[in-house]
Amino acid sequence: MHTLHDYLNALKNGGYRITDQRRAVCDYLARTESHPTPSEVYAQVNGSHPEISRATVYNTLNALRDLGAIVEISVGGDHTHYDTNPEPHVNLVCLRCGQVVDYAGDVPLNALYTIVYGRTGFHAVSAQVQMVGFCAECQARKRDEIRRQLQAATNASLMEETNK
Repeated sequence: MHTLHDYLNALKNGGYRITDQRRAVCDYLARTESHPTPSEVYAQVNGSHPEISRATVYNTLNALRDLGAIVEISVGGDHTHYDTNPEPHVNLVCLRCGQVVDYAGDVPLNALYTIVYGRTGFHAVSAQVQMVGFCAECQARKRDEIRRQLQAATNASLMEETNK
């Protein structure tokens, strides 16, 4: 996880002035363990810095992304999240609710780096891996939804038979 100091250094080294608002955005990113959207960052920072604008939040996030300090995760539609975890991991993205969760278990990324280098000569220094699918909660909700639909269809069919 990056620290406040890491984010501020990235901005300084990128030629950005460190303002109170940028510091507040960086502080939030250093403390969060979630994959916040720009709106979530704004809502959290606005609580302690009501003078901050959405543009400042978006511009700071874009600067940090461009500097490689955070990674933008596109979940589809207008759902952009930011990953603040620099450690090797896989982002699990739910297609239904848009939740993004880290999986940091055994992921053989070093083996992948070696294979890619051996076959292409490309020297990777980082990898962003995303798996998209459905989280356990959304799977359960979908099963319940299907059961309700089947039950309603069965009930309608029984009512139809009774009325004949």
